[in-house]
Amino acid sequence: MSKVLKTKAERVKEGVSLLQQLREAGVKEYYDGFQELQNTVKEWVNSGEPWQGVVPFPEYGRVAEVELPKWNNRAAGIHFKVKKRM
Repeated sequence: MSKVLKTKAERVKEGVSLLQQLREAGVKEYYDGFQELQNTVKEWVNSGEPWQGVVPFPEYGRVAEVELPKWNNRAAGIHFKVKKRM
């Protein structure tokens, strides 16, 4: 399968799914981490530019490792991980 850019509709569907997964895990929308991730997803949906990074969720002692790809051969993903203490 050749690489094709994700359509805006595909990015919307995947972005909504990622945010819904966090809600279902009990993450409240009013926390800073959720708001930051929501804004990042909105930028990705509108621009189509890939993004990969970590969003802190200090209220939960966790971080979200996020991948928002450009190509349709990869799905957007999120891993909500316990933050390791140093």
